[in-house]
Amino acid sequence: MREVINDLLPEINWITDLKLREAVIDCHVSALNAGGWEPSDMDKLPFVLASFPNCPTSYLRHIRAVTRMCRMILEEYNLIYQGQGDFVLDHDKLIAGALLHDIGKFLEWTKDSDGNFRKSQSGKYLRHPLSGIVIAMKNDIPVDIAHIIAYHAHEGEGAKRSPEAVIVSKVDEMNFDSIRSHLGYL
Repeated sequence: MREVINDLLPEINWITDLKLREAVIDCHVSALNAGGWEPSDMDKLPFVLASFPNCPTSYLRHIRAVTRMCRMILEEYNLIYQGQGDFVLDHDKLIAGALLHDIGKFLEWTKDSDGNFRKSQSGKYLRHPLSGIVIAMKNDIPVDIAHIIAYHAHEGEGAKRSPEAVIVSKVDEMNFDSIRSHLGYL
C-alpha cells in the first residue's frame, strides 16, 4: 500500500526530512485503513460532498493541486522575502501540511451500498479537520503540521495561524471557490 500511495502522491517525495516523509505516508495508510478505503479510492472520492452535487474533482486531484500550488507560492515567497525580514516559509512543514490537510475526509465520509458517497457516522459528529488531527498525531506528525490540518478550514477562522497554515488555507479555499465558479455555483 505504501508504494501505491507514493505513486499516487509523488509530491510526498518533495519532503526532505525522511522521517516526516514516512509519517505522511503512515497517515495515508492509517486513514485509508480506518475508513475502509483502498488507495485507488483516492481518485474516486470527490473532494467535496455537500457544497455542490456531482463534484467533478477527486480527493487525489485536489490534494495534488493544493500541494503543487503551495510549493509554487513557497518558492516565490521565499525568493522575495529571504533576507528581507526573513519572512520565509518552512518547506517541509508546508508540503506536509498541504498533503495532509484533508486526510480526515477518509473518516468523515463513506460509500453506501449503492456506491454513493455520504457522511459517515463519525463524520456526522466530527469534520475532517478534527479527525485529521487525530490521524496526524497518532502517526507522529509534529504539532505544528497538525495545526495546519486543524486550521485549514472554517474551524480556523479567527484563530492564530502559522504562516504555512495561512498558505494552505488560502490555496485550499482558492481551489474550492475556483471549481465552484466554473460550475456556476459562485
